[in-house]
Amino acid sequence: MTQTFTIPHLLPSLNEYTRACRAHWSHGAKMKREHQDIVAWTIRAARVRPYARPVRVSIRWVEKNIKRDFDNITAFGTKVILDALVQTEILHDDGAKWVTGISHERTVDRASPRVEVTITDK
Repeated sequence: MTQTFTIPHLLPSLNEYTRACRAHWSHGAKMKREHQDIVAWTIRAARVRPYARPVRVSIRWVEKNIKRDFDNITAFGTKVILDALVQTEILHDDGAKWVTGISHERTVDRASPRVEVTITDK
């Protein structure tokens, strides 16, 4: 089974998250919680069904431009997405037993930046 959902905006980069944590630990925690809740809402709105088998996750980062470092985009964003999938009970866990692979792609769309997530079971 393959399912897709789209987060209609960009997620913060690892640099933005680190900056928030350095200001105060609670700022980083709040940032992660807020974005994880947004992703969870998006998952529910897309009516993604739970998986009972291990999955592969493909994430397409559609950026406004190529200014943000790709590794910084994927690091924090992937954490938020996987934690939201567990929070909404789409995945039992985000460990190696349940998520067997994660792939990333970056493209540019100045008019409509977003994050497209595809989940495929084995």
